[in-house]
Amino acid sequence: MYLLLFTIIYCVLTQFLNMDYGPAMGIYLIGLGLVKGYCSDELTDVFNFKKTKHLYEKNGVKDSLMDLLALLLIFINSILIDYEPFTLFEYGNLFILITVVYRFIFWGTTRTIRGIF
Repeated sequence: MYLLLFTIIYCVLTQFLNMDYGPAMGIYLIGLGLVKGYCSDELTDVFNFKKTKHLYEKNGVKDSLMDLLALLLIFINSILIDYEPFTLFEYGNLFILITVVYRFIFWGTTRTIRGIF
């Protein structure tokens, strides 16, 4: 829940400050990756090198959906900042990018942040 709240506040701030597409996406993903890396116990927890089944059992449904929702909000916010109609190829690239970022970096962030508090 903290991640979703932080994401909504971050999206509002980027819209208010009128940030560009690249910095708005990069600051969030790199910053959250650094926080996850600092708070994780092992390197495999940071980059999710474990099997998907093991990650799903470890994180659970609720935390997995919160992570995905926060990532989708960031992508939607970035699209709204610099809106251009996408081609079918660009939608495919966006889907692959979201999948890779979620699977290898973002999945498990809620559990890691909960460990801080």
